[in-house]
Amino acid sequence: MSVKINNVTVTGLNSVLIEYESTESSPTYYIYLDGNLIDITESAEYELGVNINENYILEILDSADESPMQVFPGKIRLNWFASDDVKYYFVDEYINESWKTRKRLNDNGGYMEFESRFLEDSQNHTFRITPVGINGNEGQAKQFTTLCVRHPDVPDVSYSYDDETAKITISES
Repeated sequence: MSVKINNVTVTGLNSVLIEYESTESSPTYYIYLDGNLIDITESAEYELGVNINENYILEILDSADESPMQVFPGKIRLNWFASDDVKYYFVDEYINESWKTRKRLNDNGGYMEFESRFLEDSQNHTFRITPVGINGNEGQAKQFTTLCVRHPDVPDVSYSYDDETAKITISES
């Protein structure tokens, strides 16, 4: 059970063609993107939509019994409900000691969502959302900070089992 990627060809501005093969005869391929199953196919090629300057973790397995690797997200999503009398929202990111506007979202009168760029690992990232009213005045900004950790350290602990009490003891090393 092994899949080998033979070739990746850019087929368009936002797409690539991945050609692969398996050591199994007549395999079924399970295609995972960022740890999520996106397709099951018997074809030995797959066209994938991609965005410029984005990082993806692609895994192709040839057995339903195999588990994909654990993937930790590289992006965050900010979600909120729109407020009355707001025309649009600015979403800014704090980078190199200044605020950079990432997106202007028009108020849709309902649920609002912003997905960040692919964030650097093991760093704090700060975002703010600023509403702009129908009158053009900026409202009170809400600020959010998160630590991005895609590759967490394995806990340094040891386990012991006591036969007499049937208890497991966990201790930090």
